[in-house]
This record gives sequence, structure tokens and C-alpha cells, in this order.
Amino acid sequence: MNRSTTFHAVLSALLFVGGLGCSDEAGPSAEQPSGIVPDAGPRDRDDAGTPDRDAGTPDAGTTDAGTSDAGVPDAGTTDAGVPIPQDGGTLVTDTMPARLMLAGSPYRVVGNARYVVTIPKGQTTTVEPGVVIDFKGDPAVTNADVRDGAQDVMNHQNGRVELRVYGRILVQGTASAPVTLTSTNPYGWWGMNFFGAQSKGDGDPVFRHMVFEKVRKNEYNGDRDRTRGALWAYYPGPVTIEHSLFRDNESSGACGALDLMFTDGSVVTDTVFENNRTRDIDRFATGDGATSAAGAMCVTHGRYSIVRGNTFRNNTLSAFRGSQANALQPRTYEVWPNGTNHYDLGGGGALHYFQPDHDLIENNVFENNAAVRGPGAAIYIEDVPDTGVTLRGNTFTGNQAGAGGVIVCNRGSGSAIELVLGAGNTFSGNTVNGAAAPQVTGDCAR
Repeated sequence: MNRSTTFHAVLSALLFVGGLGCSDEAGPSAEQPSGIVPDAGPRDRDDAGTPDRDAGTPDAGTTDAGTSDAGVPDAGTTDAGVPIPQDGGTLVTDTMPARLMLAGSPYRVVGNARYVVTIPKGQTTTVEPGVVIDFKGDPAVTNADVRDGAQDVMNHQNGRVELRVYGRILVQGTASAPVTLTSTNPYGWWGMNFFGAQSKGDGDPVFRHMVFEKVRKNEYNGDRDRTRGALWAYYPGPVTIEHSLFRDNESSGACGALDLMFTDGSVVTDTVFENNRTRDIDRFATGDGATSAAGAMCVTHGRYSIVRGNTFRNNTLSAFRGSQANALQPRTYEVWPNGTNHYDLGGGGALHYFQPDHDLIENNVFENNAAVRGPGAAIYIEDVPDTGVTLRGNTFTGNQAGAGGVIVCNRGSGSAIELVLGAGNTFSGNTVNGAAAPQVTGDCAR
């Protein structure tokens, strides 16, 4: 199946299926894989791969240290966010304005009757420095959708605002005046979603000096459409994200903070991903397989993406076992091929790549991420063709998993080197089931 055919198929299915034709274009410069050895991980971590923090709940009341690594002013505590004035501002219902100015801030977004607000085809929405967008919705409606029980999870979108992008968005914050996308709704908001070919034609999206927080795409045991990525950039072109901060976002499908789906030439640089979560109930009703993926970020069917100079810190992937389960259970990492033809489509405390194509991961810090009782303490790479992913100059410290290694590669299908572990990658204090973690495990470790 070629890239175009798969693109339109996945638009309706929204599943980790379909194929990509292998590209003949030149990729990153060839490097030889390094030797694969376990690091000197500490022995005093939880032997189930469970982080010391709560799996799926931000560390309430922990004050961040001044300014984030991305140069974005911190908002104090994870839960508090930026201060939002109680009066004034601009009400937004059906359509986002073409220009959001500081004089009209905060923009209080309630959405239409279905709690949806759009950037329509043909419109470019520009967000100026210092603007705060509060996706407040209707907390009274969302409160009615909270399921009673120990987990107290949401089961419906009602009352939480979703921003749908069919045109173009330009977020133009600065280091001293970032743009903030947040929510005063105690149940969060439904994130920013692009819709493939329908979103193409008005120019490529750009996000600079942005704080993106408090998305709750936590629909469990129900319709799973658009429950992946707080910012779900299903977009057939380049997406640019620079000098930004994604924090305290949660998804129930995959990719807690960001999913670059079918993008081409996207760049994510100098951005911090912290305290994001994927709390997934597997689509498989039986067996040990999973489709849960990435506590922070996915690159799904993408190509020529660059992830450079970012920090991935304290992100968590919690993989539930069985579509009706509501408690974490250990699961077996399914090596491919196997006798039951069972794909294991899930893993990665921070990053997940599906069908990568000439992608680069360079000069990032992966710190204290966790794949709780699942594979891939930091990165999980799935269904890899020739020349899939190159890693250079990354630092992996204190990441935890229940299976595999720091980096797991599953279902490598190419005849060349699918994963290049290049120069300058360092590993320390990473664990799998309490033992020192191998750097790389799976099909690409050959």
C-alpha cells in the first residue's frame, strides 16, 4: 500500500495499521551502530518498572524551577498553571478569531453546542505574544460524565472543548511572552486536532514559544476516535514546534502530548515535554498485546522528521491489559514474528515511532520517563522499514520499563540498517524490572 492510499485509510480508521512505501531519497549520513551493552542502572527502583511517582497523575504541588529548558517562563506548579484573570477577555463560541491579540486576552473558549470550535478552511489564525486561551467549556456538563469508581475517569467528551483545525494556525509567542493554551475546566479540554487532507492548503502550522497544557483526552471503554495526542497533528506536510512546553496532558489512546501523523519534514526543537501521560486500555480484549504508545510524543507514519534539542522528563505510559480491565497488569513483550501473528503495537515512556522513514532524534535529554510494566523505557520503534531512525547525541538517564530496554525496536522489516545508534548517545541509571537496562533490544539490535 502506498503512502497516499494509507493516508486516506487511516483518516477513517485511526488505527496503527496500513503501510508506507520505502523511500529512495537520501537519508541521514550513514553511521555504524554502537555496541549494545546494559548501563549501570541502580538496583533500588521498583522491580515492576513502576516509577516512584503516581502512574498517570502529575506530582501535585511540586514547584518547577524558575524557567524551563526551552526558555518558556514556568507556570509555578504543574496543577496551578498560569494565572488567568477572572473578568474581562473575549468569549469564543463557534469559530476562532483570525487574530488573537493581547488586548483581547484571555480568550474564553466555550465552543458551540457540541463543544467544538473551529479554524475553518481558508482562515489563518494568528496568536500574538502573551495571549492566554482558556478552553473552559462547561464544567457542569463534564461533571455529569465522571464515572463513579476508584479511578474516577471520564467517559465522554461532553463539556470539554475541542479545537478543530481545517485552516492554518500560527502561534507567535516570544521567550518573554509565550502563548498559553490551557483550561480552567477542572476536567480539562479535548485538545487541538487536525484532519489530514481537510487541513491542507492554507499553509503549514507553526508553534513558537507556546505552553500547551491540561488536555484530557481520557475517554475509556468507548469511542476511541481522536483520543491520541493532546495536539493531534494529522497533517500532510511539515509541522514546526520550537521553544515550547507541553505539560500535564493526558490521552487514553496514545501519544500523551503530541502526535505527528503523516507529517513530512516536521521539526520539533528546544521544547520540554514533562508530566504528560498515556493511560491506555488496550484494544485487544484478550492476550498480552497492546496498542498503547508513548507517554509524551509519537511520530506516526511520518517521514524526515527532526526531533532535536528537546527535554523529555517524567512522562508516563501506563498500559492496561484487556479492553475491559481497569487495573495495571504486567504484559509480555510480543517479539515479532510469533506463532499467533500477534503484533505488539505499544511502548515507549517518552517517544513512539510507527513506520518511521529517515527520521532523526538528536541531542535530546530523556530523563525519568517510564513505560509502566511495558516495553521501552524511553523510545519504542515499530514496523521499521529500511533507513528508519537515526539517534545521535542523546542522553538517557533514570528511565524505567517493565520489559525490553531503553530503546525497543519491534518488527523491523527492512534489509538495511533500520536503526542507527550513532555517536554521542549516553546511558546511565536506566532500569528494566529493577535491573540495569540494555541500550537497545528487539529486531534492530542486530
